[in-house]
Amino acid sequence: MTRYLYFRHSCSIFRLHLEHMHTQTCRIISAKAVIHVQVIKSARVMKKAVGYLTPFMEEERLKEVGETENEVHYNGTIVLATVKGDVHDIGKNIVGIVLGCNNYKIVDLGVMTPCQKILETVMQVKADIVGVSGLITPSLEEMIYVAKEMERNNMKIPLLIGGATTSKIHTAVKIAPKYNQPTVHVLDASKSVVVVSKTC
Repeated sequence: MTRYLYFRHSCSIFRLHLEHMHTQTCRIISAKAVIHVQVIKSARVMKKAVGYLTPFMEEERLKEVGETENEVHYNGTIVLATVKGDVHDIGKNIVGIVLGCNNYKIVDLGVMTPCQKILETVMQVKADIVGVSGLITPSLEEMIYVAKEMERNNMKIPLLIGGATTSKIHTAVKIAPKYNQPTVHVLDASKSVVVVSKTC
């Protein structure tokens, strides 16, 4: 990969290869065509590759906008989190990188994130969008709870929903009615920029 970086920008490597691989993996998982061990192996490989490319992508992004890290003018600020009870973060990390490559400031809260921490961070950084994700079925209930709490706290920003167990129908029927602001299901990382540009 180090040699490959001499010939291509790290963001293009990510978009052409890793993002595509992740999208295909998500589709296979959704079709239940792989077993758990294969999912774990795929996630580990993706995590290592993303970790290796991230410093290069950040350096390239700053060069492109011609600013230092303290002077960057972002297209918007987005808080991302894997909800409480869930430790799966590969998809969330991919979305963060895709959006970061498109000059959005990403505040990544990691995994097992309590709802209160999400809400506090959104207010603290004055986020334009919040995105929550999860892989396991109980995460769907936690996402509903996050939507309820965002409504209770009178928040006015879009809520993005993502993860292998999520769906457009579940988001529309179970989550969106709990929050009186745009609540959008993001099918995969490749769609995130389009969704964010329309809602941010």
